[in-house]
Amino acid sequence: MLKELEDEKFIVVVYGEHSMSRSRVLAWHKRFREGRLSLQDDAHMRRPGRPSVSEEEVYALSALLESDRRHTIRELARETGLAHTAVLHILKERLGMRIIASRWVPHDLTEMQKWLRYDAASNHLERYECEGEAFLLLLYHPPYSPDLNPCDFDLIPKMKEPLRGIRFRTVPEIPQAVDRSIRTINITGAAKGILRRPHRWQRVVHNAGDNTEGQ
Repeated sequence: MLKELEDEKFIVVVYGEHSMSRSRVLAWHKRFREGRLSLQDDAHMRRPGRPSVSEEEVYALSALLESDRRHTIRELARETGLAHTAVLHILKERLGMRIIASRWVPHDLTEMQKWLRYDAASNHLERYECEGEAFLLLLYHPPYSPDLNPCDFDLIPKMKEPLRGIRFRTVPEIPQAVDRSIRTINITGAAKGILRRPHRWQRVVHNAGDNTEGQ
């Protein structure tokens, strides 16, 4: 990511106001990493009744999600200059993504991703049965597993709930409000994600490693 940002600054210096946007720089970096040599846009098919998007726009969204899978639809639309409907079309139809615990993840996990989740959940269950709750404090999470991370499936949603609908007038008000929300959760003991981990592991094992959100 650092290399891409350095290139973006260089392009701005050379081309000024005519330089590419950050999202386009990320998109072309992704293409070159994947072995692309041509600088010409890819031809793409248009489907009746669906937003018309280019391969460059698909690459741009994919590159943005690689840097941060918590991007909202609004943020992605602002970064790429696309309409919300086009962003949703790319995410769901072209990239096969869906939201799980506030993150965009592949709709269908690969067999390797399922195996990593299944293996991790099985090992965690075995250790939990032997070591008890002390084992829950320090654990790693396999990739594409926000449904197994207490911060993702429990703490963050509860932190965001009292902030819904609030319009902040200044940027400093945002971290202050987040801090108050987290302190309230700590005082009331509402966050119980760590204790819910064994149940989540059991669901992953039952699903042979597949996603469990919504079940």
